Parts: sequence; C-alpha cells; structure tokens
Amino acid sequence: MLNLSVKSPNHRICGRVISRLLLLSFGIFSILSVHSEEQPLQGTPIDITGIEDQLLENVKAHLDVQDETLTFSTLGLPRSNEYILRKSNAALQAFGYYRPTLDLTGDHRHWYLTIQPGPETKWQSIDLKIKDNIVLPEALSNLVNNLGLVTGQTVNHERYQTTKNKLLSTARHKGFLSAHFSTSQLIVAKDFTTADIHWVLELGPRYTIKSVQFSENKFSGDLLQSYVDIQQGDFYDADLLVKIQQQLNRSGFFESVGIDQDIDDQHHTVAVTFDVLSRAKYELKTSLGYGTDSRGRIGVEWKDQQVNLEGHRYSIAAEANSLSQSVAFIYRIPLQTPGSEWLGRASYQIKDDSIASSKISSFESRWIIKQSDFWTQQFAATIATEENSQNATIESYLEYLVPSWQVDYYSTRDPFRAEKGFHWRSIVRMSDDVISDPTLDFWQWEQNLKWIQPISEHWRFLSRTSVGLTIMKDQDFINNMPTSYRFFAGGDTSVRGYAYQTLGPTNNLDEVIGGKYLFTQSLEVDWQFKDNWRWAWFVDAGNAFSSDTNQSLYKSVGTGIRWVTPVGSVRLDVAKALDLTEEWRWHITIGPDL
Repeated sequence: MLNLSVKSPNHRICGRVISRLLLLSFGIFSILSVHSEEQPLQGTPIDITGIEDQLLENVKAHLDVQDETLTFSTLGLPRSNEYILRKSNAALQAFGYYRPTLDLTGDHRHWYLTIQPGPETKWQSIDLKIKDNIVLPEALSNLVNNLGLVTGQTVNHERYQTTKNKLLSTARHKGFLSAHFSTSQLIVAKDFTTADIHWVLELGPRYTIKSVQFSENKFSGDLLQSYVDIQQGDFYDADLLVKIQQQLNRSGFFESVGIDQDIDDQHHTVAVTFDVLSRAKYELKTSLGYGTDSRGRIGVEWKDQQVNLEGHRYSIAAEANSLSQSVAFIYRIPLQTPGSEWLGRASYQIKDDSIASSKISSFESRWIIKQSDFWTQQFAATIATEENSQNATIESYLEYLVPSWQVDYYSTRDPFRAEKGFHWRSIVRMSDDVISDPTLDFWQWEQNLKWIQPISEHWRFLSRTSVGLTIMKDQDFINNMPTSYRFFAGGDTSVRGYAYQTLGPTNNLDEVIGGKYLFTQSLEVDWQFKDNWRWAWFVDAGNAFSSDTNQSLYKSVGTGIRWVTPVGSVRLDVAKALDLTEEWRWHITIGPDL
C-alpha cells in the first residue's frame, strides 16, 4: 500500500502532482502491457477499405502502414484516431479529394478505416504569366506550352509541385539564375469542386558566359575547343556544360573533370572553369581473367596517353588464352568531332580452333565517326595474311583486303547504366578477286539487336538477336573464306549450354568449319532481388549453317546471377542444351546489357 502524508498546503499540492504522475505512468504501463500480450510492439493492425490502387498506396504511405500494420510513433506509442484521420485526409487531398467520408472504428488493438473519397476536385483554370517579355529558350518554351496540368483534370498536388519545380529549374538551367515565382497560388473553390492556379514567373536577366578555361592544359587549344563548343558572350546553359563535362570524361584524356562556376550577379555573367585531372602520360596494365569459352586469360598493355599536344595516343598489348595468343600495336588520332577518331591497328595472332591452327597478320585502318549521342559510323579496311595448317601441314595461305562499314544506334545516352532501350548494330563487309588472293569474292551482312524492356519495378525483359548472311559461292567459301569471317554459334554470348563455336556446318571429319548464315535468339527475364543484384531465367536458340547443311535451331534453357557494376554486369549462368546430350555448362561474361 502507498501512504502519502500531507502536513501543509504546499505538501497537499505536491501530493496531488505526485498522485497524477503515478496515475499517468500506470495508465501508459497498462496500455503497453496490453500490446505486449496481444500483439508485437511494432504497430497496430489496420484494415483500409473503399479505395484502391494509387489512392490506397498514398494513404498507406502517409500513415506509414507496413504489411497492413500501422507503425508506432517514434516514442513507441500507438497512433491516435486523430492522427489516422488527419493523415488520411492529407493523403486524399493530395489526389484532389477534398470532401471524403472517413469511418474509423476499432481501437489500439485493431483499427478499421472505411473511406468514401467523394467527388474529385478538378482544375478550372491554369494561369501562368512570364513577367519578362523576352523570347524564351526552346526548352523553357516547350515546357510552358506543355505544362502537363490540364483544365478538367483531377487535382494532383504532387504533379502541381513537380511542374512548378521543373519550371523554375529549367529557367535557371537556361541562364535565368535569379528566376523566381512572385505569385504562386493554388485556390480551391468553397464547394471544393474546382481549383485554380495563378503563377507569375519573373525570369530576371539572362546570364552570359564571361570566360571558359581549364585548371590545367596539356593539350592544344584546337583539341579542347572541339569539346568545349561554348565561348565568351554565349548565354549560360547548365545542360550544355554538363554535356561538355561528360564528353571530356569520356574522351580518355582526363582522369576526372569537374565544373567550377564564379557567378557575378552585378554584371550577370558566369566564369566557367573545367577542373581537370589529366591522366599520367605512361600507363602499364596487367590483367588476369577467366571466361568459360577462352578459359584463363593473361594480358599486359603499355600505353602512352599523350604523344603530342594534339592528343595522339598509342598502346602495345599482348594477350594469351587457351584459344589464341596475340600481340597488337594501336595508334589513335582524335578527329574534330568529340568521340570521333582514326585508329590504326597492326597485329599478329595465333588461333587454335576446331578447323585448324591459324597465323594471322593484319593491319586495320578504321575511321570512327560519332554523329550524335545515339549514332556512330565506322569505316574500316583490313589487310591481312592468314596461314592455316593442320597436323603441322600448311593447308592454305590467304592474302585479302576486306573493307567494311558499321553503324551503331543506341536509344539511350548511357548504355552502361541502361534500364530501358535498345542497341542496333549493322555491319557490311566485302571483298573481291582483284584485291584478294585466292578467290575471295563475297558480300556479308550482319545484324545485331539488343533490347531491354522493364516489366515492373523489379522485373525486366531482355532480348538479343543476331542474323548473318554471306553471298559467296559454296566451294569458294569452303576453300578460301578466312575463319574470321565465318559464322559460328554456341558459347557465352551466343547459344549458352553449348561450347564456344561448336554449332555450325561440319566437314567429313565432323569438325565444325563455320557457315555462311547465322541466326541466334536469346530471351531473358531477370528480377532485382537486392540492390545491384539480379536473378535471370533465359531461353536461347540458334545455329550457323550453309545452304546444304542442317538448318535446325539448337535450343537451351538456363538461369543465372547478375552483379551490376559501373562497367556493366558480371554474369554467372548455368545452361542446359536441349538438343544434344550435353551436361549443364557454366558461362561467365562481363559487360553492359546493351
């Protein structure tokens, strides 16, 4: 028993305070005791009926409902009925429902909330005034003419705020650095049936470029100017500056590129400095790798990153794996358009495959022309000699010149991080008796298409298609076609479940010699089960063939794990061939999905 002795008025006051504190503590303890006995402490179950889809999700988000449970407050106490009604009203108003009917029953053991949203509030008028009477930049003009807020459309507060923020950020990105809304009103009618928007956007002066410079400069002005297509007196454009920064980062000349800006509000100018960190002039790289097709791989490469002020570069590389050994010298000269270059490549390679052992000496001259962020063309000519031998006996000796033309189209600016889009590649090759010996008169056409399509937030569909066609006499193809231009199927990036280049026409000894035609198709679905991790399921089919050979498609199924990195995905797949008595086969590949 608790006894309180009261001896004076002051003591009586103290006694009443202590008594009330004890009663309050006892009440809180009783509530928490009920919850500890009847349900977990993390929250109160709640059933919400009467609404669905995005409206229901928004109410749950406002209430912080997780797994149909209304989470406790930060102090660990159950939420009150006032909190539930207030948050639900706010969630409904955000989607234009200002007159809902809310029926809340139950208690802290289990809440039941029934919602009748009531009539929608719709936009009646949308009034946007640009106070400064000037010609707007195209990006800002397009946004003003297509706000995305339409008369008669249901009020959506999130879209309202997003549009407002986008207007302001676009204006500032295009040089109106002091832009602001002098009037910003959302007026809801008394009967809550309509709402009006009144905006007045004051742009202010448009800032210009005061100067453009680099923190350090080891290259000629002409080279850098080809990337920095902005100069003193031009209007400030943040989007253009970011694009220039990305081009400089991708150029290969710099380790990193940042942007420093000195804003002069008095004269309405911006001094821009590209803060660059140049690469070391010389670089030595060694590499170890493994692929299920080529097995272990070892390589070494020496680079000179800056031969002269014009940005010329060269590298010498040697590589060896179970299928080939090679050494190559590559010289690069940048062209006027950023991302474009001339590349000269001299190489010597020894290949061991199912046909024969080949020794290939070649020189390639290639012009890579980047026409835009999406289109690239390549014009090339390859001069080569190829000696093919079997059992130490030279079977053939080829000398050939093969011109080619390649077109690449990416539907996205950043294929390494693409979550949606496609990559189309078309290659045309040819040769003629006049420029090759022996008879090597052919035309070849190769098409490749990679496609990524999101299905939901965590699921994607991926497709990969390859088609090849060679126009050449059958006997000339069998006797004279270089192995580099024959089509094969099977392997890590072809039909998984089959070994590398094991699908195609064969000779009398049942050795795969490659075909004139190619078709492969891969269909894949993957699921992101954790940040940077995906689990995939796939079906592959394909074959290489000639007009008088087996034209059936070989099929396989499999599954695999993907680890997403800044340079692409690391893929570990296991696949089962369905048409031959093959064991399950492992495949490892690294690279972008597109």
